[in-house]
Amino acid sequence: MTKNLTFCLIMFSIFSLFSESYITNVESDPEHGNLNFNGSLKIFFDLPHSDLVKKVYLQTEINGTTSTLDKTVMDDGFLSIDNSVTLSGEELYKAIKNQRNIENQDDKSLADGIYGIRIRAELDTSSNTNNDDGEDEDENDDEEEETETVPEYAEKSISITFDNKPPKAPAAIEVEGGNQQMLIRVTPPSTEDGKSKEKIGKYHAKVTGVFKSGEAETETTLEYDSEVKSDSYNKVWEFTVKGKQGYEFINNDEGKSDKNYSVEVYAEDLAGNSDKTATISVNASAVTTYGFWSNYKSNGGKDDGGFCFVATAGFGSYFHPSVELLREFRDSVLAQSGLGRRFIAAYYKYGSYPADIIKDSSLLRAISRTILMPLVLSSWFLTTVLGRILMILWLVLIAFFAFKPGRKAFLALLFVLLLTVPVKELSAKGNLFHGEASFTNLFYYPQVDSETDKSPFKDVAGTELRYLPSLTFGVAVPTKYIRISFIGGIGYTRFKGRAVRSDGTKSSDRTTMHFIPLKAELKLRPVYDFPLYPYIAGGIDYYTWWVRDHGDTTENGGTFGLHGTVGLMLSLNWMDPSSSKKMNENGVFNTCLFVGYKFEKINDFWRKNSFDLSNKMKNNFEFGILFEF
Repeated sequence: MTKNLTFCLIMFSIFSLFSESYITNVESDPEHGNLNFNGSLKIFFDLPHSDLVKKVYLQTEINGTTSTLDKTVMDDGFLSIDNSVTLSGEELYKAIKNQRNIENQDDKSLADGIYGIRIRAELDTSSNTNNDDGEDEDENDDEEEETETVPEYAEKSISITFDNKPPKAPAAIEVEGGNQQMLIRVTPPSTEDGKSKEKIGKYHAKVTGVFKSGEAETETTLEYDSEVKSDSYNKVWEFTVKGKQGYEFINNDEGKSDKNYSVEVYAEDLAGNSDKTATISVNASAVTTYGFWSNYKSNGGKDDGGFCFVATAGFGSYFHPSVELLREFRDSVLAQSGLGRRFIAAYYKYGSYPADIIKDSSLLRAISRTILMPLVLSSWFLTTVLGRILMILWLVLIAFFAFKPGRKAFLALLFVLLLTVPVKELSAKGNLFHGEASFTNLFYYPQVDSETDKSPFKDVAGTELRYLPSLTFGVAVPTKYIRISFIGGIGYTRFKGRAVRSDGTKSSDRTTMHFIPLKAELKLRPVYDFPLYPYIAGGIDYYTWWVRDHGDTTENGGTFGLHGTVGLMLSLNWMDPSSSKKMNENGVFNTCLFVGYKFEKINDFWRKNSFDLSNKMKNNFEFGILFEF
């Protein structure tokens, strides 16, 4: 008797365990699980043992009575994952009405409430093993195989909110005028008890007034829908309305009554209920605002925007000078090392795929040319006599402008001496060229306002610094005493702000200015066994930038400049020899942390009508990690 009871308990536990595993990952779509009489939602579920499933359907229990929803029955096509059945609001209402004896069929809200929806799967139990009563069981039979007992069914439950009552009018509305657009801020209506805010899934807006259509001005009504994000269902929601269907808002800077717009908003709850008569309305106007670019120009900024010829010159031909430089770089630099040859092989294997995409898009061609510019400049420095001469001259200029008078001559001479290390000192062993890559960080704020008596950039962006990360890649020439690296780099940062009105106050219009700093530089560091290396670097910069207002690019351009850096590198090989050995096996023979002080002047080589994008920080330090291979 005791053995039989124990056996039954064990089998019951196993049954419960396996029953839970036959239906998993049950969830509704939409996730909020709200629906009304006219709506529907899908219930997704997984069936880990789909081969054992005969039928799946939904049930609901109301007043102690279980009702099966006939339209949800599935008897084939089961998958292990992503199965779904559709729950109709109309069918759920019928089950609720029958069990709760609802007589007034016109008022669907009488059936409102939260209901448990049970998803049930009927299973194939033919594989179960019949067990004897246990009287003839051999207590010492250890060879009996254990079999899984399949239950007759498995089920899981999920809560659904059935709601048929539309929300009241929004509790409050604010409209803030922008440049040919308006920002609408809506407060959800209160619940019936007034203790909280109702959950709203969408707002509908009607804007009536005089719009610009081509050259004419026409009075009309434009309609807008704004879907609320899940974390803001019962919070204040804001959305922007702009012109559409060939109509544009007219800015009303003079405050004329005939240029006002009537803004009317009503709410739709999560279940899809709405009352078009439960509205809240207000009169508002669009007004002219000034973003990064327009505020800069209105305050006397002299930069004309637009890209310089280097970035806009289209390659377009195999014989374009830039393409020829890159081919020369491939043959004379990359092909001389094992790593370079592997890169060339990978490029010819996979490079055709992005090339096919880029060639058909003028925008992608412009972006690719901009990104390639550091490599084109580096190739020119490395493969032409004039390029090598200019590198020396640039470094002399950097030393002249960046350092104090007493040190300029010494540092300029030092740069020249380091560059004149005899070629015979190049290492005769191993690859002639090495490589390096780094991840560099600094904090940035451009000196755009330095060219005017006002502060147009600060008025929009504020005073907060922006983090500017960048990646660099380079080719290094190791000599006996000096490591000479030719480096190209690319970074990114952006400044976000609110456009200002003509009176200087902030508006609701968002404006952003994006920067992609590109650089090509020469870097020198000593070669010895001590883990601390001082280094110096200098080169040319090109900052591409663009301004976006109201979701559109309003102006873009590029600005050249020069930079110089002095810093210190700490080799991590000395700190962790075991890890450095593993890195060396993978081709990275030195890993360093570094920090450097950077001098720069980014203003198109002191051109008067140009942005000054030099970093405004007095202590312009950059730091990061470097890999030499």
